[in-house]
Amino acid sequence: MNKIKVLFIQEKKVKKGAIILSDLIENEVPDTYEFGHVSAKEDIIGKVAEFHPQIVFISNSKAYDIFELVQKIKELDSESVILAMVFTNFGSEREMMDKLTEMGVYKCYTSQLSVDSLIHDMFVSLNME
Repeated sequence: MNKIKVLFIQEKKVKKGAIILSDLIENEVPDTYEFGHVSAKEDIIGKVAEFHPQIVFISNSKAYDIFELVQKIKELDSESVILAMVFTNFGSEREMMDKLTEMGVYKCYTSQLSVDSLIHDMFVSLNME
């Protein structure tokens, strides 16, 4: 079976040796996913086009406009499942979540995200469960 491609978009580059979400997912379901990471300082849309992820996980950041980013990703590949981490320090959490959902984001998370629920949602979003 081919691995599911997941791209994580975050504000900063991942530091070597840091425990990151993709590592936690890999520990729970080994050899299921192929992970890519891109930071705000890199060409995010270029990475999406190059990597062709089935799932895109975006962490909300002041370094980029999450709404514009979702729109561009959907224009590039309307089949990509987008998951978004929404932080309360960027305005009304509920309003952001509603708008992102209207734009085609599969699911929005807050700081209460658990690895188990994320893994479950990733499988369900691709009709694999």
